[in-house]
Amino acid sequence: MLWLYLALLAYLINAVVFVIDKYLLAGHIPKYHAYAFGVSILSLVSVVLIPFGVSWHGLGYFLIALASGASFFVGLMFLYKSIKESDVSVAATQTGTFGAVFTYLLSVIILKDSLHLLNVFAFIFLISGIFLLGKSNRHVFLPAIAAGACFGLSFVLLKLSFNNGGFVNGMFWTRIGFVGSAFMSLLSGHVRREVLFAYQHAPNRSKFLFIFNKFLAGIGFTVLYFAIKLGNVSLVNALLGLQFMFTFLLVLVFGRRIPHIREKIDFRVLSAKLSGITFVIIGLLILFLQQ
Repeated sequence: MLWLYLALLAYLINAVVFVIDKYLLAGHIPKYHAYAFGVSILSLVSVVLIPFGVSWHGLGYFLIALASGASFFVGLMFLYKSIKESDVSVAATQTGTFGAVFTYLLSVIILKDSLHLLNVFAFIFLISGIFLLGKSNRHVFLPAIAAGACFGLSFVLLKLSFNNGGFVNGMFWTRIGFVGSAFMSLLSGHVRREVLFAYQHAPNRSKFLFIFNKFLAGIGFTVLYFAIKLGNVSLVNALLGLQFMFTFLLVLVFGRRIPHIREKIDFRVLSAKLSGITFVIIGLLILFLQQ
């Protein structure tokens, strides 16, 4: 049951992170390659885990963790591209929909996971809620599919890393893959120019906000990873619907004060989002009633 509460907390924190991401990408740090690179560099703080039990578990384990981190970095680039080109609640929701589906499919294939009948119903309601929460006139399906596939693979391989090496090793070695793939991206001249441009032209206030936001994101993802360690990775990812519900509510509350995150809401879109919230709540109730 603890995994469920941890997932709820993580998704609330990540909703705040998404809103700040949209604000920065809309005008202050507009290059999404540079944004993803900056996020990865902050993961170097994972070296503090070394005294807490980090150990070498063989080349096979390292390659799995490396692939998890690299997939996460590529997924971030597609996610930030989606956020830049669409409403933040739509981009995050469409990415989450595909991410939850790919996580489920890959967990069955790689982890040999299966869901009980009631869990399957909960999963269906949660995914349906995610889809409805993402209804809008501004779709970013191709980047969302790419991001969802990358995140799905990353989370499943992360769970495999936790199963085979424990929480600390899984966190550390997947972060090494994350940072390493970011530095590999600098082999592209286009990415190098974007990173240099963002560093030189972003206001100091935006740089501070970026660092604070990624610190907050680090807390959110650490809590989420612990939930994945304790629970079923498919169900944890399906709970993404809550994150998008939180994001939508934050945009409604602060959209008038912060024009960069404002979204166009008409009756059709609002009805779909409210229906999505209802489906998410039903899915959550099914999960709670099983405990």
